[in-house]
Amino acid sequence: MDKAFGADAWSWPKRCLGEFDMNRLLVPALAPLLILGACGDQTPSASTPETPAKPSAVASATPSAAANFQHDAKLDAFGYYFSDPPIKSGPWELSSLNIGTLEDFAAWEQGKRPTTYAPIFLEFEDVTSPTAENELGQTHHTVSFRLLPEVYRVDGGEVVFRAKDKRLGDVVFSGAFDLTALKAAKSGDPGGAELVVLRGDLQLGAERLRNISFRYFAGD
Repeated sequence: MDKAFGADAWSWPKRCLGEFDMNRLLVPALAPLLILGACGDQTPSASTPETPAKPSAVASATPSAAANFQHDAKLDAFGYYFSDPPIKSGPWELSSLNIGTLEDFAAWEQGKRPTTYAPIFLEFEDVTSPTAENELGQTHHTVSFRLLPEVYRVDGGEVVFRAKDKRLGDVVFSGAFDLTALKAAKSGDPGGAELVVLRGDLQLGAERLRNISFRYFAGD
């Protein structure tokens, strides 16, 4: 009996089963274990993080409204700018280009936008309308309107104003300050009121006016 458990131990089952292959016994016995193992491999591990879904390649982009309105927070250009000579389109004459305070720019760009005022706007008068005198004794036409910006940029390098109006069509001004002249005019230097402080091109509908000059007035 000791030989049955020696090096020839597997010969006894073979003799009892005749020519039957022992591998046929092992395969059915192992099959359930193999199936269970395969099923277990398909279950994701709790410790394995799931791959996040990739964002869509097409993303909707809404341009920021603030990008349309830009100014240099160090440039104080507050005042009234009068063209010389006067600019007209039909019955409408540009009476002034007006620039507000730095606080006006900041409030506008933060979304505080009155319907009749902006930190930069153009004012037009109907020269065919009746005239009257204001509180300073100045004569003005009684029909006028303010054109507020849809886009502006005001800094030491350029002054840009864009808007659309039912009376004038597309209105675009593109120019630049003469900063030295503007500083002199704002300081009240003798002759400062006669200096050209702003120059540029103006589009009024189909009309394009080149090299328009403006002088500065601080206001009363």
